[in-house]
Amino acid sequence: MKITSIDIIDVANDFSSATSKWRPTVVRVNTDEGISGFGEVGLAYGIGASGGIGVAKDLSALLIGMNPMDTEAIWEKMLRKTFWGQGGGIFSAAMSGLDIAMWDIKGKALNVPLYVLLGGKSRDSIRAYASQLQYQGGCAGHGRTGQLEPA
Repeated sequence: MKITSIDIIDVANDFSSATSKWRPTVVRVNTDEGISGFGEVGLAYGIGASGGIGVAKDLSALLIGMNPMDTEAIWEKMLRKTFWGQGGGIFSAAMSGLDIAMWDIKGKALNVPLYVLLGGKSRDSIRAYASQLQYQGGCAGHGRTGQLEPA
């Protein structure tokens, strides 16, 4: 299997607040076997999305022709081909979005859930948590402070 193209999707939209604009960036990695994987460059809130889009485009050019199943080799190539790979939120977010897409392809190609590839099931249930800190105030169902009620 080979990576044939990578689409960087700027989900520009009209959802905004006084302090930030919600602007997710999605990557779609396409293969010669018709399997596509999706990931997100995690810079959806505030400014920085344009930087993430640019880095994702630059990194994508390195990956064409590689086998998406080789997630470790892909990660190492992205990390080592740039001086900036040793850190930085925007660079790390772009790398992570592409990495997530590779794992999505791997799960689809092997017809197994991703948790199986990452080590298997370790518990039968997990307590859910949702943060609504961006609303800085009340949130429906979570009291006056916006904090989750104790269970």
